[in-house]
Amino acid sequence: MDWNALLAPALRYTLLAAIATVGVAYFLFSTGLTLLLLAGAGVLLVVLGAGEAGAAPAAGVGGAESADSGNMAEGMELLPGSSSDYSVRAKLLFYGLGLVVWTLVGLAVLLP
Repeated sequence: MDWNALLAPALRYTLLAAIATVGVAYFLFSTGLTLLLLAGAGVLLVVLGAGEAGAAPAAGVGGAESADSGNMAEGMELLPGSSSDYSVRAKLLFYGLGLVVWTLVGLAVLLP
C-alpha cells in the first residue's frame, strides 16, 4: 500500500475541507445542534466511503467476467467532469472523518 498516495487526500479533505465546513458552521450558527448535525453527516459519509459492496450472486459473476464489465466501474466519478486522482470513496471517507473530528473539537470549544 502506498501511504504517500493516501496522504494528499487525507490532508486535503480531512484538514482543509472539513475545517472550512465546520468553521463556517461554527461562526455562522455557534450552536451545538448544527455541529451535531454535521457530525451525523460526517458519520454517514464515513459509512458511504468505507462501505464495501455486498457479495454478487454466483450466476452474475461468470457473465461479468466473460463480458469484461468489471473494469467499467474503475475510475468512475459521481460528479461528471471531475478530473481528480482520488476515488470518490476516498474523498467521502476522509471528508467524513474530518467532519466528525472537527465537529467534536467545535463541541468541546462550545461546552465550558
